[in-house]
Amino acid sequence: MTLSASRALSRRIARSRLAIGHSFSGLSEPGEASRPRLIMTPRISEKRGGDARVSKQMPWIFRNEAANVEELRGLGTAALVNVESSEGRELGIAMCNLTKGGSTGVNVLARMLSDNVDTSIDLDFFRARVLRALEHRTRCWPDSKHYRLINGEGDLLPGVLCDRYGDVLCLQFTALAAEVLLQEDILNALEAVLAPKAVVLRYDARTDRLLEKASIKQPELVRGSSPGLLECPTPGFLFVADPFAEGWSSGAFFAERRLRELLAGALEELTAPNKSARRTPGKPKLSEPVLVQPKVLSLFGESSGISAAAKGAKVTCAVASGSAKEAEQALRLLAERNQCQDHVTYCSLGEEPRLEELGDQCKAFFDVVSLEPPALAPTYGRLEEGARLYTAWCGLAAAACKPGGLLLVACRSRTMSPVRLMRCINMGIWSAGRQARLVHRSAHAGLDSPIHFALQDTNQFQLVALRLSEGYAAS
Repeated sequence: MTLSASRALSRRIARSRLAIGHSFSGLSEPGEASRPRLIMTPRISEKRGGDARVSKQMPWIFRNEAANVEELRGLGTAALVNVESSEGRELGIAMCNLTKGGSTGVNVLARMLSDNVDTSIDLDFFRARVLRALEHRTRCWPDSKHYRLINGEGDLLPGVLCDRYGDVLCLQFTALAAEVLLQEDILNALEAVLAPKAVVLRYDARTDRLLEKASIKQPELVRGSSPGLLECPTPGFLFVADPFAEGWSSGAFFAERRLRELLAGALEELTAPNKSARRTPGKPKLSEPVLVQPKVLSLFGESSGISAAAKGAKVTCAVASGSAKEAEQALRLLAERNQCQDHVTYCSLGEEPRLEELGDQCKAFFDVVSLEPPALAPTYGRLEEGARLYTAWCGLAAAACKPGGLLLVACRSRTMSPVRLMRCINMGIWSAGRQARLVHRSAHAGLDSPIHFALQDTNQFQLVALRLSEGYAAS
């Protein structure tokens, strides 16, 4: 940075300090002039540092891109700020988390709400955003009221998640600034647009909230009356959940929509009558078709296993030992409501995959295996350990799947790139002595979970489907 640029930046920071003395946080300020200013550092190059990314519609501002964070901390936990480049160019409005320290580049300091500093951040602003999100879902599912209604930055409401289960909404804040500054306006906007019978505030995104230095609380009713159990009907399967249950992740059912479709397709193939029987001499008709009851292993699945049982499959549901009681209770409730209790058995697995916990008889036993672990690599600091666990669990899943069977792998770790995940799956399948053909791969949770284009490598929910066969040695 040149001497003149340094002096100009110092003058801007000094003016910002003066403005802060007459400013306050929150959404009640009258307009643009009263907002404090977040000043970006000078660019290192055309594409790096300072406002380089924000100027290209990046919705996040990282700690090392801002010059005057320490001067803003007196505003409290969070503040609505006008963002300016080091040269004084206005970039827009952001909500700033002022509890974060350090200077690391992976520390998200602020999230953009608008690229126009003259925008009024009020109830009308949020009502328009909610209407925009609702319009997209209505186009995708005109006859349904069950979907993810708001998906953070993808719906231009950073740090906000909202799932719609008919007349009940489950709301979450993954960013502390959104919770502190936007909660009342978001709730009022949801009521104005949808008039829900109940809004439940949940705290499922534990990793995100811990990174944001936000507290973890029990689910709570914030608007309306207690809704009872949530029901989400789909063809051949009724999903049921307790909106106040711990250990449940709101929205996971919608993200797994494509997984259940693949599973249903595989079961339809397996349960179709076997018409390969030949005509026998003296018999003009085909022999009676043979009906097969598919065997399915659901590893940590929330709804896939019971949905398979509801379609006639014999299902083994494996739950994690750390939350075995709550998870099994939820699965038993689903099985009871879908009247398929007799088709389901349950078991508990430890943190490390061991096939013997399923029983030696389960080796190469299942027609379909669905592996749906929680996020094993929730942060970049746990990426290596997570990759090891994905490899090991894929090895167990492949070993349990019979030759010709279908293996479904779901990944909820945003830090895991598609290339790295495929390497883990490949190593796991190899360790089980199998070969595989890739039949499906996606890195997106679905139409109701849009992703901001600048964050397209988020890998919100990855799904891989493979057809397995014996290894080279066996063949």
